Amino acid sequence: MAEINFTELSANLSDHVVVDVRNRNEVEENGQIPGAHCIPLPELEEAMDMDDDAFENKYGFSKPSTDAAIVTHCMKGGRARRAGDIFKSKGYATRVYEGSFNDWKARGGEVVPGKP
Repeated sequence: MAEINFTELSANLSDHVVVDVRNRNEVEENGQIPGAHCIPLPELEEAMDMDDDAFENKYGFSKPSTDAAIVTHCMKGGRARRAGDIFKSKGYATRVYEGSFNDWKARGGEVVPGKP
């Protein structure tokens, strides 16, 4: 699984669809990377099988195309890797943020209040 680090992601954040696979309560309590979209890991496989309209209605953003530059992250990295495997099984070329949210905060990345 290809990885992405803080330096590359923070410099090109708007070029990626950042998918936060933490549970909604984790996002609400800890905040999130600017522009990230929360799809909790237990929902991810079903979410990526939804049609475009159902996906957008549930998650509040357009379902990414298979050629989108997707980056997964969680709190430390384990769930992000599993999410990357799910995306890969659905035909997506996904990268995993190797340090995930803890690394983002530790390196001084902006954190916005959580909104699941």
